[in-house]
Amino acid sequence: MAVLFMIEVHTLDAWLAPGVGQGLVRDALVMMGGFAAPAFLFMAGLSQQLADGSAERRGVLPGARLRAALSRALWLLAVAYSFRFAEFVLGGAFRVSGGWRVILRVDILNVIALSLGLAAILGWSARGRLKLPAFAIAAAAVAGLAPLVAAWQHPESRILDYLYATFPRANFSLVNWSAFLLAGSAVGRLLRDRDRPALLLAVGAALFAGGWAADLLPAVYRHQDFWHTSPSWFSMRLGGVLGLTAIWQLVPGSAAPSLAGLRTLGRHSLLGYVASIELTYGFWSHPIHQALSLGGTLAGIAAMVGVTWALSAGAERWDARRDGRRAAAHRPPPPPAPAIPA
Repeated sequence: MAVLFMIEVHTLDAWLAPGVGQGLVRDALVMMGGFAAPAFLFMAGLSQQLADGSAERRGVLPGARLRAALSRALWLLAVAYSFRFAEFVLGGAFRVSGGWRVILRVDILNVIALSLGLAAILGWSARGRLKLPAFAIAAAAVAGLAPLVAAWQHPESRILDYLYATFPRANFSLVNWSAFLLAGSAVGRLLRDRDRPALLLAVGAALFAGGWAADLLPAVYRHQDFWHTSPSWFSMRLGGVLGLTAIWQLVPGSAAPSLAGLRTLGRHSLLGYVASIELTYGFWSHPIHQALSLGGTLAGIAAMVGVTWALSAGAERWDARRDGRRAAAHRPPPPPAPAIPA
């Protein structure tokens, strides 16, 4: 679902003509698209903890699990910079003075990578039952400190851009986006043994209602931007993500075959991210950038979903063949046939 939200919001932003389609449909599309980034971060933290729990049950030591998690975080950070470099070349930014700065821009992959590393270290340092409250407290602290960090006046720094910065230096920052991943890590600890849809629905509803009510109160912070740093915005959006997670846990197992396409998109979400950026904002679709009607954009969203699914399905088949070749290479040779007596 996060992949679908991402495709929708990228296509809407890239192809819808300015001032076109104002109304309920466009508002609904914007609202749905706003769940893409929080859902990706949340699920990254949740899946990391589920994987860690699986490794723990197999007897993998904490140090080895930490090294594996940090290695994956560093790999994702390398992917983030590689993707920005590809954009620098394919997008023609090298022809613009100072265009190289696009490579250093902090985007969601950078934030996911660093947040996964921080969550891995936090999970390693907190032991046993302290892990869940440690993740929850860390998420609340990041969200609560976001307005203060955003108001901090400091010299421009590419390192501090990771902490908090605005476009064009950053599309995402650790504050307050990493709080979604830390919250997902807390939920991942909660769901290690079984699904808990009723609890997730209750907590999600409480977070949404609490954020809504807090936003009606006088501002607590001197610098408080609802759409970027407000704890109320974070609480409401996290409540929505928890609600969506709970709803999907309520789907019966008998519906699994009909959801195979969604699982394929989810397993290849990184490929979907690259496709939804390059095919909507890239030179491949330049003639329709911010030029379509709302109806044309809706058709474009459907087309992009189809293209992204086809790419993901192709990657799925490629992975299956690769795994098959590897299994065949490691399969022991058959025993020799017994000799036939004369």
